[in-house]
Amino acid sequence: MDGEGLHRLPAQIVGQANRLHLVMLVLTLLMVPGALRALEPIDMEAYDMESPELNAQTTIDETFASSEVIVAFLVTVRDPVHIDLEESVPRTSTSDGQPDSTTFPPVTEIIESGEPWGGIDAPSGGILNLTLLREIDAKADLIRNHPINTTLKPLVNDVTGAQTDGVMTLPDIFRAFMANESILTRPSKDAFGNDVPPATDWSDCGELECLIFDDPNLTQDHIDLASQRLAEASDNTFLRWLSLDRGFRADMNAVSSGPIGGTLLGDGTWSSDLVGQGRWSASASWLLVQLDRGEMTEAGWTMSWKDAAQETSLRMTDEGLVVGGFRLVEGELVLHPPSYDEATCTAMVEEGRGPCSIEWSVMELEGMLRQHDQHSISLQVGQGVNVEVNRELQASAGLIALMGLAIAVLLFVSLRRPSDVAIVMVALGGALLWMQGLIGHLVTVTEWLGFSFIARSQFSNLLPILVMALGIDDSLHALHRYKEERGLGRSPEEATQITVRRVGRAILLTSLTTTAAFAANLFSDIAALRSFGVEAACGIFAAFLLTGIWAPVLRMSVDQWLERRGRSTAPVKKEERVPRLTVVPVQSGKWKHALVIAVLALLLTVPAAVGMARLEGDFAVEDFLDAESDFASGVNLVNERFSDEGEPAMLLLEGDVLDPQVFAGIEAFRQALDETPEDVPDKVTRTPDGSIDILALDEMVDLAIFSMLEDPAPFEAAGMDLDA
Repeated sequence: MDGEGLHRLPAQIVGQANRLHLVMLVLTLLMVPGALRALEPIDMEAYDMESPELNAQTTIDETFASSEVIVAFLVTVRDPVHIDLEESVPRTSTSDGQPDSTTFPPVTEIIESGEPWGGIDAPSGGILNLTLLREIDAKADLIRNHPINTTLKPLVNDVTGAQTDGVMTLPDIFRAFMANESILTRPSKDAFGNDVPPATDWSDCGELECLIFDDPNLTQDHIDLASQRLAEASDNTFLRWLSLDRGFRADMNAVSSGPIGGTLLGDGTWSSDLVGQGRWSASASWLLVQLDRGEMTEAGWTMSWKDAAQETSLRMTDEGLVVGGFRLVEGELVLHPPSYDEATCTAMVEEGRGPCSIEWSVMELEGMLRQHDQHSISLQVGQGVNVEVNRELQASAGLIALMGLAIAVLLFVSLRRPSDVAIVMVALGGALLWMQGLIGHLVTVTEWLGFSFIARSQFSNLLPILVMALGIDDSLHALHRYKEERGLGRSPEEATQITVRRVGRAILLTSLTTTAAFAANLFSDIAALRSFGVEAACGIFAAFLLTGIWAPVLRMSVDQWLERRGRSTAPVKKEERVPRLTVVPVQSGKWKHALVIAVLALLLTVPAAVGMARLEGDFAVEDFLDAESDFASGVNLVNERFSDEGEPAMLLLEGDVLDPQVFAGIEAFRQALDETPEDVPDKVTRTPDGSIDILALDEMVDLAIFSMLEDPAPFEAAGMDLDA
């Protein structure tokens, strides 16, 4: 379009103002379905990034459909000063049978962590106290009786070698060990078929009678003795089940002896220890649950939050208003998760509502465990992040209302007319709706064409801030220019034409340059960032059209309507409220002052540039959460008490994985990681004795060979010819 065309466009817009308003109304209504599509739930952990590592993870999930999902609960000692033996356990439930989270002991009642290798004073043994072990065992039974038990996948304990039904705890270790069902108490054979004696035994307990874990006559002395033998015979693997403050504490009345005050070194030896009577002690341990991903899918559950049926219902209960999976208590939202079972979830899938989110079931599990907290406190770790994020988002609705009020007040301070404030707020609301609508329609159209470049993520939550910032800025420029032109005696039509022609052109240029800046994201390898660039362009376009162009036209139409009713719309001239402020732009342009300003700007820019160069990118889920929430507390406790465990990672090997060269390569890889150069941070998890912790196919084959040598019957039954 040439310059003359641009000059005629404002006149055409003003002349067709009523039609423009009608078009804007119709288009806004058409944006509603797209906005509903765009506002579908975003998975907190889904960023649809493109990398070989994530492609490998996708291959694992698709190829090994029955791969497992580990759900971890951190079980900690509750400070004895807060324990009331007369309190009712389990705690009360709500009228609809759900755990009442307002009755749970607060996280602040968790006992303080001890020093590394120092243990804790009370209770005796800490998490290894017999009373706590019984409580943990009862909690494990709650999980086994939960409707999700149909998806449990068996686990093999790394300490005893015994298999569990999918729930693994410290009591399971003691149960297998004390029943002599552990690899530690049974003879075995080496790779050459030679007999290997048991690493330890539970047949000679000295002054004690060797009892099984479920024997009602079991005492703390039995636990102390078993703990020491497990620690010694398992190459300290047992100690990994205990928090970093694990330690052997002296007690002259104890029946076991161990390294009092000792520290386990990287080579597996003890330092600064004094052998004497005592017991092992620690403040926390794990309760692990393994679920079968394939069984979960068939039973109607899903790991994907955005694909799951969303809990949005409103209902009143005896305890108050329930909003989705939350309950309103004294102005705050607390967890009130739905109760799912296989029948419910499969019915939801058949009805087209979508599968059940596993996160809700995990949070219900946590609530059931918390109901039984007395000597211990249980916290779920890892799962439930989307539940917590949504709780905090819904809880912040009041803050959003306050933000809107603050924006309205600031707009009134600048514009001085309630009608101007209303126009800006309407235009801003329309721009936000248009942005989401354009994004949603773009998703629908591209999916219909067979491709998609919109990957919604948490980055998308930044877009409303961008649109509001641009929209407020554009509308203030436009309406102030309109007011200036009216102050010069021009009619509403003339003032609008000048505003659209002059200010509209400037806003168009700034919108184009801002769009170009966000377009840099299109070259990113991360799909979520590329999508963010496209989504930002939609928001910038909406802000330009509604707040920069339509807002002054709407102001004109309002003034015309007022004038037809005999009311004056000319702005009232007022004296400058702060005349000294006019000195700033006048004086800053002088050479002397300009030089000072330039020097000050340079002095501020140089250190800022140095600091910018040192910035490091980091992403941590807990940064998005309330630091005082149970979820964030659980993450912090893991980082504090199990920092040596790290997070699991998988390497996908494709090809003939049983080739001996593959086994040699795995061993070479293991040795290379074990010898980390001094200038390279050692970020690989190690066992308490310093050994590198890598589980690979070669170890599984070795275990199969040992198992075959010990008992060849299952292999022969499977058709293996051992004589060939």
